[in-house]
Amino acid sequence: MKKKLGVSEIVAAMMLLLITVAIGTALYLYLYSRAIAYQQSVTQELIAEEVRSEQQLTILLVYGNSTTNTIVLYLATGNMPVELDGIYVNNTLAYNSPTNLSASSISKVTVNSPIPLAPGEIVYVKIVYAGGYSYVEASGEVV
Repeated sequence: MKKKLGVSEIVAAMMLLLITVAIGTALYLYLYSRAIAYQQSVTQELIAEEVRSEQQLTILLVYGNSTTNTIVLYLATGNMPVELDGIYVNNTLAYNSPTNLSASSISKVTVNSPIPLAPGEIVYVKIVYAGGYSYVEASGEVV
């Protein structure tokens, strides 16, 4: 008489159970690591937005000089340092090098005008800061 060798029903059920648990565990660990990475990126973005929202900038004085074709700005910052992203004169980009202004200070910034200045003219200045989310505007007379 020949003996039939095979896997018993109990061993087969245990193997199926182990395979199912292994796949479930791998899927859980993958999704958990993705969720943690997403949570960390959201936390970092929230911190960056909080810093941006605390930045304050005010233009105190704007005047242009027609002989040197420059515009002088006096700027006041709030309790946080401010990074200037761009300065526009009459809606024309005049300056786009990132410049850091220290906290609670008054700073003088001189930019070359992208347009010719004539005495008695009014120039409109727009400064973009805080990662491009905020801006201030002012106008001044050319001397």
